[in-house]
Amino acid sequence: MSVEFRIEGLHDLDKQFDRLIDTSKPKVMRKALNAGIAPIKKEAKRLAPVDKGVLKKQIRSKQMKYTKKPSVGLFVSAKGFYWYFLENGTSSIAPTPFIRPAADSKHEEGVGKFKEVLKAEIDKVMIG
Repeated sequence: MSVEFRIEGLHDLDKQFDRLIDTSKPKVMRKALNAGIAPIKKEAKRLAPVDKGVLKKQIRSKQMKYTKKPSVGLFVSAKGFYWYFLENGTSSIAPTPFIRPAADSKHEEGVGKFKEVLKAEIDKVMIG
């Protein structure tokens, strides 16, 4: 399952971002992406079915390394392998989605956090 958000209307920030030296860009983008995924991750943990906290602890975010553009993903680590069955259901289990609803309900807040942190980090690098 993949959810992708495209952020448009950041022309001024994009111009400032282009002025940053290349060594600063990954660090600035990483901070902004982590801030943007945080509300979605928090909501996914809140919505996860109660199972003594195992599943909730396994919901994590990670920088995607093998993509052309900087990106971050939400994933469930190995101990929470059964998340897929809960999210999508099986022939004997009704679906109890929690990741998709988290992304749907918190994507705007995530985009807002992304913009806020991106601007602050650009300003910090540019101003010093």
